[in-house]
Amino acid sequence: MHIPHAEPYMEGHNTWIANHVGSMLVMPVGDLAQHMLANICFYTQNGFPIYDDIKKIPIPGIEKFNNMVDVNKAIPLTFMEQYSLTELTAELSTSCYAGVLILQAMGLGGWMFDGIDRHTVLGASGDPNVPGLGFRYDKDTRWSIPNPTGLQGVFEGYCPPHFNDMREATEALAKRKFGEGGVYNPNTPGAWNDSPNVRASANPYTEEFKECVALQAQYVYDTYGKFPATVPSIFLLTYVQAQHLDLEFYDHCFKTGAYLTTHKQHFKRWH
Repeated sequence: MHIPHAEPYMEGHNTWIANHVGSMLVMPVGDLAQHMLANICFYTQNGFPIYDDIKKIPIPGIEKFNNMVDVNKAIPLTFMEQYSLTELTAELSTSCYAGVLILQAMGLGGWMFDGIDRHTVLGASGDPNVPGLGFRYDKDTRWSIPNPTGLQGVFEGYCPPHFNDMREATEALAKRKFGEGGVYNPNTPGAWNDSPNVRASANPYTEEFKECVALQAQYVYDTYGKFPATVPSIFLLTYVQAQHLDLEFYDHCFKTGAYLTTHKQHFKRWH
């Protein structure tokens, strides 16, 4: 993937090595729209709706579901979005950390870092000569930066334009959880002695529940033009790069023990 070795596409201190020929760059991408939607489901199941703390108003129509949620115990929208972003960041970073452990076990060099502009990688650099991964992104005068939403047919965020509306996205999330192959579908194989009953123990989403979730999510989209409102729909932060080590360099510039036995034996074992 073509990324100029220069700012603003890449942080200056990484231009000498990041995404160079002969290396492998791993880029875990997260669907933050789906993560936020799942969190709305979680809080709704526990009786907590969203409150728009930006406009300082409750979600219009949420009182219709007072048998399900307590409007007096609402969760601020910005808190829930920051919470979702933090959770997703931890998951993506953990995957990169696991990748670095694999590099060490295989005897490869490399590191985890966040020194390449994520908009450049996803395809929102603004430069037609630097298309990145080609994700769709949109602009709006209400937003300070472009918002990527997904790669058509490959990795589509749980939000418009990949779904007609947030009700359809909510249905898709429910299907992913409870439908064929879903983690809560009793027919999905599992490691338990009684996997069907374990998986079926999760409460399925009722039509009323999905309406309540979709009402909140659609309000966010309609009000702020995107979902989520204050964080990206698709998120990328941390990378892992893998490459061979120049052992002669380490032998010349470092003391003994600067690299592992796995690094020393890498070519013998793997090539």
